[in-house]
Amino acid sequence: MLNRKLLEVLQRLDASERKKLRLLLQSPYFNSAHQAESLVRLYDYIIQYDANESDPMLDKARVFHYFFPDKPFEEGQKSSLDGWMSKLFSLVRTFLAQEKMNRDPYETEYQELLSLLYFCRKYALEERFWQVAQTLKKLQDERPFRDADFFHKQFKLAAEITAFKTLTNSFQDDANIVSTSVYLDTYYSILHLEMACALQYQHQLSQNDEELDYRQIDIALTLARNGGFVHLPLIELYQLVYSLLQSPDNQEAHHSFETLLEQHKHGIPPEILSNLKAYQRHFWVRYYTRSGNPFFRTKLFDLYKEHFEQGYFYIEGSITVQALRMLTIFALKLGHFDWAKQVLDQHPPTRICGTRYPVEAHNLNLAEYHFYKKEYAQAVEKLQYRLFENPHFSILVDVLLIKIYVETQDDLLDSRMKALEQKVRRTKLSAESKARYNNFLKKLDKITRLGWQKGNSRLDKVKHEIQSVPHIIEREWLLGKLS
Repeated sequence: MLNRKLLEVLQRLDASERKKLRLLLQSPYFNSAHQAESLVRLYDYIIQYDANESDPMLDKARVFHYFFPDKPFEEGQKSSLDGWMSKLFSLVRTFLAQEKMNRDPYETEYQELLSLLYFCRKYALEERFWQVAQTLKKLQDERPFRDADFFHKQFKLAAEITAFKTLTNSFQDDANIVSTSVYLDTYYSILHLEMACALQYQHQLSQNDEELDYRQIDIALTLARNGGFVHLPLIELYQLVYSLLQSPDNQEAHHSFETLLEQHKHGIPPEILSNLKAYQRHFWVRYYTRSGNPFFRTKLFDLYKEHFEQGYFYIEGSITVQALRMLTIFALKLGHFDWAKQVLDQHPPTRICGTRYPVEAHNLNLAEYHFYKKEYAQAVEKLQYRLFENPHFSILVDVLLIKIYVETQDDLLDSRMKALEQKVRRTKLSAESKARYNNFLKKLDKITRLGWQKGNSRLDKVKHEIQSVPHIIEREWLLGKLS
């Protein structure tokens, strides 16, 4: 097989990117190797077959004989073709880095000015050095975002100035070193708090009941307080997120978080703002799943719809499998069937990220749509079992099938419930997740055994149990079966 890494990247470039990459390969500045012309020919050959590794024309032996017809091909041995592919992949990486920088004019200008500043320092061009430094400071001052990247760039600028002053033995050296240190501490604090929140969040979502080591997090929090920059909006926001992840019932902290987020949303980079919006949804989801309060259900849908329409769900034009699931489910719970179907139609499997099984994930949402429409046969047709990366999705397929069996009074209901009970027991899940699925099965078992008894007082007890238990899935549906 040809270099798989190379084919994986080339296959995902669009037509415009492929043209620009070819221009880079033709440039003597980037491709100065003696086999430059051969690399362009190899690139054209691969693109001719869309870099599809399963295409027989890209079989390694066939490609070798095409470029080296007079040489024998030896399987498993390094050859000139391997060297070509390695060099071509290196140039592809150069192209990707160049493209990323070119997409951000601010990033391009900053890097160009910083390189010029280094040049001026190297050759002791003092007057020009300070002119470039002032231009860089102005560029930074005009930057609307005060995130970790901003302070990292401030640190790099301050470090260059410190290095220049050290060479000129300026009496201001110590003061500038202090500024450099403050920028570095600020950068570290924002980034570390961001990572601490992500770690805490992922730990809650994962199937891991082990305790986290909070020592590094405590160091970051102490540094933020002692450094005097604790009141920077991003640091305040991440501190509130961290607090709410540990104490989700803290209403005062939740109100402060939402107020501060709304006040400073225009000064937060889009990618970071999307992450903070995700935390906002997470906190409301926890309120809803613990209480089942209809107010939280409506609030969640409104929040999801707002965030969806404002583009907070998208990653490079695609939507995550979890976000699409939540959008669909809350729309269906509130009876917005047409809206849910429109969202699913607008986001086919090719626009779903975060899973190796986008088709099956999309079909699970379609199955839910047909279920809520009481089109049970169509729902069953859409259900496809896969060992999803997220074990919850595999279990949700079983849950939906059980609900269909209840609605259609299928004789396989009992065996399917027992199978799911075993699956939950054997799957690596957190204690809270297991409780949610097991409580669903227990309450459903009571409903199916008592449901035919009209006026049975035990049904009122089951209803109260379903309403009050903090960890349970499909709360509304179970209550609907009681009525």
